[in-house]
Amino acid sequence: MVTVDGAEAKARTVLFVCPHGAGKSRIAAAWFTGAAPPGWTATTAGLEPQQQVSTHAPRLLAGTEVEDLLDLELPRTVPAPPDADLVVTIDCRPGAIPGATEWHLQRQHFDEHMNAELKERAQRLARELAP
Repeated sequence: MVTVDGAEAKARTVLFVCPHGAGKSRIAAAWFTGAAPPGWTATTAGLEPQQQVSTHAPRLLAGTEVEDLLDLELPRTVPAPPDADLVVTIDCRPGAIPGATEWHLQRQHFDEHMNAELKERAQRLARELAP
C-alpha cells in the first residue's frame, strides 16, 4: 500500500513488454517512472527474454534525468496472465498479450529518435493515469 493524499491506496503497476524485455521496455519504464503519478510504478518483461539487458538502453538514457531509474536486472518472461494493472506491448506481434495497449514505434533503430518517441509516449501515459 502507498499513501496518496493522506489515504491508503493499492500500488499500481504498468508492465512494459517488448519482444526481448531488454531494450525498448526498459527505456519506456524508466521514462514512465520519472513521470509516474503517485502510487504508480513500472516494470518490464519480454515475450522471449534475452540473457541480458541491451546495451542500447543505458546508452540512450545516459545523461538524462531518468538514467538512474533504468532497471538493469536480468530480463523477465511475461507472466501468464500478467500481474499488472496495465500492460503495454512495444513492437510485439499484434495480440501478443490480449487486452494490452499496443505501441508500434515509428523508428525501429535504437537512436535518439526512438528514445524521444518512447519518452513522449511514456510521459503521456503517466499524465493520462494521473488523478
